[in-house]
Formats: sequence, structure tokens, C-alpha cells
Amino acid sequence: MAHVEYETQGWFSRIGSSIKGIFGGIAIFLLAIPLIFWNECSAVDRARDLETGRGSVIAAKADTVSPKNEGALVHVVGDVKVDETLSDPLFGISVKGLSLERKVEMYQWKENQKKEKKKKVGGKEETKTTYTYEKAWSSSAISSSNFKEEDKVNPGPLPYKGETFAAKNATLGSFALSPGITSSLGTSSKIMLTDADLKKASDLKSKDAKVHDGMFYLGKSPTSPTIGDTRITYTVRKPGLATVIAGQYGSELREWKHKNLNGSLVLTANGKKTPDELFSAAESANTIKTWVLRLVTFLMMFGGLSAVFKPLSVLADVIPFLGTLVGKAFALVAFLLSAPIWLFCVALAWFVARPLVGILLLVGAALFMGGLIFVFIKARGRRAAAT
Repeated sequence: MAHVEYETQGWFSRIGSSIKGIFGGIAIFLLAIPLIFWNECSAVDRARDLETGRGSVIAAKADTVSPKNEGALVHVVGDVKVDETLSDPLFGISVKGLSLERKVEMYQWKENQKKEKKKKVGGKEETKTTYTYEKAWSSSAISSSNFKEEDKVNPGPLPYKGETFAAKNATLGSFALSPGITSSLGTSSKIMLTDADLKKASDLKSKDAKVHDGMFYLGKSPTSPTIGDTRITYTVRKPGLATVIAGQYGSELREWKHKNLNGSLVLTANGKKTPDELFSAAESANTIKTWVLRLVTFLMMFGGLSAVFKPLSVLADVIPFLGTLVGKAFALVAFLLSAPIWLFCVALAWFVARPLVGILLLVGAALFMGGLIFVFIKARGRRAAAT
């Protein structure tokens, strides 16, 4: 069953809220500017570091630590090994691997909301909120104190916390690996727990604790879970064949630092990879990250300007269809304004990092803005001639 609530906001109240929203819109718009500069500059810095790395990396054998490679960026392929036994002191689970993860989940109520807005004559706006509930496994406690349906009650905090235990001493051939490198290597697999493991887990407080499908289950029926039931699973990340591009310092591989780098450099992958494959993957990841943040900053500018124009569409909402038309018109205006401003900010950021590219982008932004002004003037001229 769904719980439905209706809320009506008057015209004057909506105008007041939209006027307050102007300040938030301006803040979001201004916040996008430094984020643009940070994103573009960091993208250029990362690209330069990868370019420097491509030209500096040398091949090294995994079974030999060559003193002549001291401080160099080396490409090493070999089997990662770890003799360290990882243990969870809470339940006594032990295994050899790069990491051991304990995951705890509780069966809880989850509230979902769906809002539908409808404009009314006179500028009023009615909001219909539909609350639906489902049962779901969650690794964090879901508070039910504000649920609309009072009979949907969650038990509170989870009885145990999730935790990860990482190996400190892993090797690749003759090289020791820094923790930053080992955290990105290996393949994860589920540990199938047994009744023998349950006997060792003396800290399990529930009398209903049992083993089901390779996990500890705290509840009466794993096939028909009830609210408050808890399940505990373990995964181990086991080592294998890996490729590492990192700095060689003594007999350790760790992040490469060099005077020509803006930051540090380390690339890893499971399996056997060539330097070109690793650098190409890193360049693609840098490009994706840059474009995602570009989209975010553009939406921030567009959303900020849309909030500035919002009071005008609310004023026109006295007649619902007119307010909709005005809202769409000002959304277009916000888009046409934010696009060249965003491009101009990106161009300035590139002008600082790479002047030639920045100049080309500035020219593009100027042409885009000039085209908008030309279209606007021409449209005004036609309207004037028509009258």
C-alpha cells in the first residue's frame, strides 16, 4: 500500500521561495567557476604526467632488483605473492590474501518518495507525494523515525560493523609493493563459511545464528527473512599475475615522483599488460573524469541561471499554460547564456595551462557569443519592421 500526501503552495508563497532561490542560484553559478579551473588544470597536469611517464618508463625483470634503475619508472610483470595471514579477530575468520573484507547487512524497511507537481489557476501549485515501502538488505542503518507509516519500524543500528583487513607485506618477484599498489590488485571471491567457522565465532550474540549459502545468518529463516535479520559475508582478494608501472626505490615499488611531474605516478593492472595499454587506459580514464566534471559544471551554471529567472515564470503562472511557456523560454535563455560563459571559463583555464589551445577556445567562445548577439539584433529588427 502507498501513503499519499497533497500539499498546495500559494502564488505569493511561491514567489517568495523563488526570490530566495535567486541567491542559491547565484552561489551555485559562482561555485562552478573555480571548479571549472580546477578540473581543466588538473586534467592538463595529469595528461602531462602521463606523457612524461610514457617517455620515461623502462622494462625491468621481476626476479631481479637492478641498482641502475634506482629512482626510475619501471614496468614490471610478475606474480604477486603474500604470505601474510589475515584474520578477523571478531569472528576468528583467517585467510591468506591481499585483503579480507567483512560485510554486514540488515534486512530493513526502505521508504521511497515520488513527487508530482501540478499547476493550478491563480498561480497555486499542488504537490502530490507518494510514499511506498519495500524491504531490502542494507549495509547501513536506515532510520524509520520519520517514516509516514508508523507501523514500518526498523530495529536501529546494525549489530556489527563491516571492516576490511589489508595485507602489509606483498611482493612482486623480488620487489616489495607499497600498500597503495596492493590495494588495486588481485581478484575478489566469496569465502564459503562452514559450520566449523560458526563454532569459532563465539562473539555471535544471536541464538538464531546459522550458516546459509556460505554466510553467517542471524535470523530464523534465511529463505523468508524478516525485519532485523542480519547476514555476514566475507570476501578475500587473492593475488595473481599483475603488471605494475611505478618508481623503483631500493627493492620497493611505489609512486614515482620526479621533478618533471606535477604529482606522482603509478599504474597497475591485473594480468600481463604492455606499457602502452596501461598508459592508454589511464589517458582514457582522465578524459572521462574531465568530461564528467565538465558536464557537472555546465549543469551548475545552467541550473544557477535558471533559478535566477524562476520568479518570472512563477509570476506568469497565474495562467498555468502561460507560466509553462515562460518557464521554457527562460530555460532556453539560461542555456544560451550559460553555454558561452562556461566555454569562456574553460578557455581561460586552458589559456593558463596551454595558451595556444586556450586562444582557440576563446575565439570559439567569442564567435558563439557574437552569433547570439547577431541573432538577437536581427530578431529585434524584424519585430520593429513588422510594427
